[in-house]
Amino acid sequence: MYKHFRAIVSKFLDLIPERREYNLEYYKELDRQTRIVQFPGSIIGAIALLGFAFDTDAKLHPEFPEMFYFRIGFTFLCVLYLFIILLNQAKNKDSRIEGLTWGYVVYGYLLFSTSFFTGRIADDAPYVSGLQMVVIILSFLPLPRRTLFVFYPISIVLFLTNVFIYKPNLSTPAAAYSMQNLALSYLLGIFSGLIIERYRFHSFLNNLRITKKNEEITKTAQEIQSLKSQQDGDYFLTTLLFDPLIGKEVDGSAVTIDTILNQYKKFYFRNKEYQLGGDYLSVYNLILQGKRYKAFINGDAMGKSIQGAGGAIVLGAVYNSIIIRSKMDPTSSNRSPERWLHDCFLDLQKVFETFDGAMLVSAVIGLLEESTGTLYFINLEHPWVILYRDAKASFIEQESHYYKLGVMEIPTNRFISVFQMKKGDKVFCGSDGKDDLVISNAGKYRDINEDENLILECIEESGGNLQNIEVVLQSKGKYSDDLSLISLEYNLESFSKPGVHWKEAKRLIKEKQNAKALDLLLSYPSALDTSIIELKYITKLYEKEGDLLKAMEFASLALENYPSDTSWMFHTSVLYKRLFSIYKSPSFLLESQELSERVRLRQPNNIRNLIHLADVCRLLGDKDRTNYLVQTLKKMTPENRKLQELIGLL
Repeated sequence: MYKHFRAIVSKFLDLIPERREYNLEYYKELDRQTRIVQFPGSIIGAIALLGFAFDTDAKLHPEFPEMFYFRIGFTFLCVLYLFIILLNQAKNKDSRIEGLTWGYVVYGYLLFSTSFFTGRIADDAPYVSGLQMVVIILSFLPLPRRTLFVFYPISIVLFLTNVFIYKPNLSTPAAAYSMQNLALSYLLGIFSGLIIERYRFHSFLNNLRITKKNEEITKTAQEIQSLKSQQDGDYFLTTLLFDPLIGKEVDGSAVTIDTILNQYKKFYFRNKEYQLGGDYLSVYNLILQGKRYKAFINGDAMGKSIQGAGGAIVLGAVYNSIIIRSKMDPTSSNRSPERWLHDCFLDLQKVFETFDGAMLVSAVIGLLEESTGTLYFINLEHPWVILYRDAKASFIEQESHYYKLGVMEIPTNRFISVFQMKKGDKVFCGSDGKDDLVISNAGKYRDINEDENLILECIEESGGNLQNIEVVLQSKGKYSDDLSLISLEYNLESFSKPGVHWKEAKRLIKEKQNAKALDLLLSYPSALDTSIIELKYITKLYEKEGDLLKAMEFASLALENYPSDTSWMFHTSVLYKRLFSIYKSPSFLLESQELSERVRLRQPNNIRNLIHLADVCRLLGDKDRTNYLVQTLKKMTPENRKLQELIGLL
């Protein structure tokens, strides 16, 4: 029994060997993160409580003048730290009293002083809510998790001590309500702190971060679902967790982004309206392999209100951690867009698998390359992505290759969809709230819209303007579910048109005068003035001339400007392998493998590419990968002649 109990506690606290092995390095990382926030934190702390000290406290509690010194003491402490920080920066040195020490001292003073004087006036609900906010802050600070178990008990003891000494009136319903919320704040602070710290630690370990996090996320989600109370205060605490996860980074002129998030559940808290639901969306800037992308996600978690919000919080927390890792980790940012999307899906899927089907999420996860307008996305049983082009709206695709996040069965052939946008194109992705409109309430049952093309009509009627779309939807019926929409408009010319020499070059090629055609196509001032189709012809002409290095140069340039052309990507991959056969440089094989793997993620059933990829892996000496691809090909096309030749080489 003791062993079972000990094992349960060990799993809950994530007592894995890596924590002891990397303890020193992890504390240094926490110290570094704390140093990042200490300067803005000290500035905020220096002015945050002045309004209370000089105005509010004196009006509400003139009988408690000592509160003024608690407030001013915090300001003096932050100002002192500002001076120390600036002094050390001027001397270009680090101090031990900064970093984690700053976090312990500044937050400890704030928490303990607030707990102490709030205990004296515990019957005043606004001051108790202030303590709740201070309690919750700890879960977001980059401090060791043992701080939770040290600071919270001290805070509770200080609070209860003053309650015992000054005996505020806690017998009223309002006071009882405040005490319940305060207790929930401590409970939520502990669980939230454990969750965030675990993500922070596993991000530090990188590849172990998400897989080791599953058990705690499961327990946290169960805790969130257990808080299915209709009290507006409980809903409000949930929105405090959800709102920071929504991101919208908009800059530059390449892409115009608009979003709508309208959760079906509305509630009021302190005379202000809030919303709560299972829809989630975010748009972030991301750099992969030196190219700028807009990384976006639109998700719809199963369930209503608290249950849906729990799924959306998990989705948002994991997705944000993936984005942060991709921005900070050079290895993560050096992946192709196809691989990034594939890995993002697997990371999210591993987390939601832990709920054993109790929490499912449909989503669209995508990347839009700013320089070329190439759109990469995965549709996880979400409503179809919509293209608005030349005042007409249509679905980009009408089949799904993925299940919802959380479905235990993962499809073996996973497709990354690729679409080439043009200047002025808009793509929309949204939840089923835009489709599930209540058309009529007459009779016993509601009449729900079943026409999936209704949204296309609404987009065309609104002229593609996202705000107008919402107005048009409301004119068609009433919402019956959460509504979320993302609009991305591409504003650049995605590729140039053929130049003045194109027609003459085509004539020369037909007359077999390849050398003259090549000279003509190379006569533009620079390669930037050459269109995609001309770059491809230059490549093929160089191939006929036998100059594969020059062919590879122009093939790569064409692919760089038009990465949505999967057949050309395959052609370029084969060209790299041909270069290896001449120059025997492994770098050519690695480039060939990278491009072929990207083709495989787009077209997993492309037999030619699979055979080519297996042969490249053979030449690289990767026996495991080669054998895996050969076994896959045997199931797909056992009698293929090229496959038999490859098996003979093995």
